[in-house]
Amino acid sequence: MQVGVDYFIEKLHSEHQTSRFSMGPDADLRPLKSFIQRNALDFQTSNVAVTYAAIVPPDPNDPQARKRVIAYVTLTCSEIDLDGAYPLEDCEAANRYQSISALKVARLATHSSYAGHQIGKTLMEFAIALAVHQVAQFVGCRFLVTDSKANSVAFYQNKLGFTLLDTEENRNREHPVMFLDLNKLDLNAPADAEGEPEGNAQEAEPA
Repeated sequence: MQVGVDYFIEKLHSEHQTSRFSMGPDADLRPLKSFIQRNALDFQTSNVAVTYAAIVPPDPNDPQARKRVIAYVTLTCSEIDLDGAYPLEDCEAANRYQSISALKVARLATHSSYAGHQIGKTLMEFAIALAVHQVAQFVGCRFLVTDSKANSVAFYQNKLGFTLLDTEENRNREHPVMFLDLNKLDLNAPADAEGEPEGNAQEAEPA
């Protein structure tokens, strides 16, 4: 395991190396590997979804070296059907609508060799900042949403402040919907440096 990882975050582009991206032996995680290697750029150029990657800088002594993707988060426009479980107290007129605008975390994954370095958590914090300071400043976007793996629910709740949509149908889903109310964020709160879902991976089709 690396003591520390030197990386930066930038929008995915064709110069990034994705061929070595691995999710380990878990067959359930293979679609996350396949997506970053085969589909992410097509989704991006087609304006279906945008991917931001954690990048390891290339070796300056190797002229053939490329920036290498070690984790990524994919974002897409979406909506959330709150089903009356979370009325908006600051905009009661909006409660008559079935769905409210949202930005969706469609995919989140970390290379298996870099698990445990909080890179997935950092990418989620990047997505939150992007939603608050960019997306919500120009279009209506009240929530950041994701379809969580069941074993990651506690991580999203306790470490990132997400709320599980409290309906019976959602609680029984394999990948329950979770949301973060962007209007109720305390942007001055200190970050919690602990915890990351095991494997730091999820998959959800862009809405």
